[in-house]
Order: sequence, then structure tokens, then C-alpha cells
Amino acid sequence: MNLEKSPYTLLYIEDEAPARMVTSMYLADYFEHIIEAKNGKEGLKLYEAHHPDIIITDIEMPQMNGLEFCKAIRQKDKITPIIITTAYTSVEYLLEAVTLNLIKYLRKPLQEAELNEALKLCFEQLADQNPSIFKLTSTLFYDLLNQTLSNQKEIIPLTSSQRMLLEILIKNRNRVVSYVEIENSIWYDKVMTPDSLRTLVRKLRKVVGKEVIENVSKTGYKINLRG
Repeated sequence: MNLEKSPYTLLYIEDEAPARMVTSMYLADYFEHIIEAKNGKEGLKLYEAHHPDIIITDIEMPQMNGLEFCKAIRQKDKITPIIITTAYTSVEYLLEAVTLNLIKYLRKPLQEAELNEALKLCFEQLADQNPSIFKLTSTLFYDLLNQTLSNQKEIIPLTSSQRMLLEILIKNRNRVVSYVEIENSIWYDKVMTPDSLRTLVRKLRKVVGKEVIENVSKTGYKINLRG
């Protein structure tokens, strides 16, 4: 099974340094960023600091084991994909793992095919939660990862400001984005005038269609996506 390198951040927790090094080298082909920890306690601090997209953790570790770590995560985060690894098969561990909504329970030493299958499940879950391609009209799509607007396989050029406005609206697609938020995002190094914002919106509407970007009077703008 072929997996491409993802833009996701991985938190990898393993107390055995040699195993951590070897597995991290393998995982580097599939993740843009990998954060390493040697026990659950350290992993919890790194989770709070970096909010990784995916977690892989061993069970048997000093200070805080993998299941204790997962329980702490699940108290506040029910959706981040977690893969558990262990050198032992324990019915008790398996039963606890089921209640923690984990992606996979993998036996060590890790097998490439099994790890790839677990990663594929993680990527699919993240894609469902955070799609990267958004439908603006029946033929117009914006790819958030590659920052490209396309119409029937033709790439449509955008200015930097147009792209930033489109992205802030898409990322906050379930609400109205205020004028202040737009100013801080696009005009962060200078003052935004009402005319400059109106001009930017008008030019972007010429590209994507007037119905895609809705003005909410005295508040801000909202994007209307299709499908």
C-alpha cells in the first residue's frame, strides 16, 4: 500500500530510544512534522503545546503509560486519531483500548503493512473531519492544501490578497468572519480602509461568483459553499 507524505503533525511516544529512532525514520516519509516523547507525561505536555493531528503511543512506559496518556487525552479530545503499540497481548489492555476510541492496537515489533493500514485509517478519518477541497460552484473548486482555485481542471490565478480572503472565509465557513478578523489576517502590517476591503471582495466575486461571498451588514462576510 502506497502512502504519500501528508501535511499532518505526528506525536510519537516510545520509551525505548532505538525503537523510537528507527520508527521515526520510517514515519518521516509520511509526515511533515514528527514530535517525539519518551513517556506519557512528556507526551501530554507536547500534546498541549503542539496539538498534533495524529498520535502513536506505546503502552508500557515509565511515569505515565500509554493507556493513562490516552485517557487524559480523551477527557478533552474525542477525535484525534490514536494508534497504540505494545510488545504484549493483554485482554485487559484490549478491553481498555476499545473504550478509548483508538484507531488500531498494533503488536511490536511493528510490521510495515499493519502500520501502513493504521496510518491510512488515520488519514481517512482526518480527511472526513477536515476536507481539503471545497466546492464553490458546480464547476469551481478550491484546494486548501495546494492553495489552488480550479474550474474544470483549469487553474485560475489569484492574487495573494484574494487567496488569503478566500481561505479565511473557507476555514471559518460555518460563521460570519468579521471585518476586524479580515483586517488582522490580510492587512496585518497596515491599516485596512473600507474601500480597500470592498475592492478586494468585488474582484474576488468576479472570479468565484457574487453568490459565493455573502455580505452580512455591519458585521463581515460569509462564504456559501456547494455540497
